[in-house]
Amino acid sequence: MKKLFAALLSIALFASISATAFAAEINQDSNPKTATAEITTSVAPKYTVSIPADVTVAFNDETTDFGSIEVTSAQIDPDKCIKVALTSDGELNNTADSAKVIPYTVTAGGATFTSATYDATGDKTDLAINIAQDDWNKAYAGEYSDTVTFTVSYENKA
Repeated sequence: MKKLFAALLSIALFASISATAFAAEINQDSNPKTATAEITTSVAPKYTVSIPADVTVAFNDETTDFGSIEVTSAQIDPDKCIKVALTSDGELNNTADSAKVIPYTVTAGGATFTSATYDATGDKTDLAINIAQDDWNKAYAGEYSDTVTFTVSYENKA
């Protein structure tokens, strides 16, 4: 009796266990017998952008290489871009007297640089710092500095 009860209990246990299978069902009446399965994945956007490092401008240099903005890696959506904007007051300030300034511009390809958009790894913008000789001639002696801010954003393409 115990063996019969154990056998019935085992059968009931196996019958109650359900295996969930996510498979396509094929109708036996169709010919040929085919089915489809969709395979999906998702890749999150990511990117790395390098920006220029600190630079020292030599006295009387009208053009100084400022390095480049470069996308060193990018996995972005097809309808998106990476935007890099530069903000600066365009004046090197004398550290002893902030009223004494040397005006400058940051340029790319000869034009003033304010922002650019990038779509892929390897996209690059070479930058330069430009100070007119007349501004060098008017400059007071001393140390000068300024801070340039680069803002990187992920945006819809225009």
